[in-house]
Amino acid sequence: MASRALLVALLLPACSAITWVKSAGGASCDQACAARSGCSEEAWPQSEEEFQDAAKAAGQVCEGTQTGGAKYDPSTDGRYCGWQGPDHMNGETRCGQSGDSGTYRFCPCNADKEL
Repeated sequence: MASRALLVALLLPACSAITWVKSAGGASCDQACAARSGCSEEAWPQSEEEFQDAAKAAGQVCEGTQTGGAKYDPSTDGRYCGWQGPDHMNGETRCGQSGDSGTYRFCPCNADKEL
């Protein structure tokens, strides 16, 4: 039991270190997180509830949310949001994807302050 508590204690700082930011229009999360120790491929939301928390942390209130499914999700057009990325990325990273100039990504950055 003690080893399980230690494992949880060690994992909590890593999870809490993620800072969600909203990218510039058409930018990838690699670009949005470049000055924040990069983008975390392991932090994508696994449920709509997790997505809502991430969007709120990034300063966005979605008028409506749909599943999405685009390589650049989670994202918003400024009003409506798509949260779930595709089932398969075929070797590509989600952090490296971008939409058109009217698409703003929600990005899990590794640090809370710009370097």
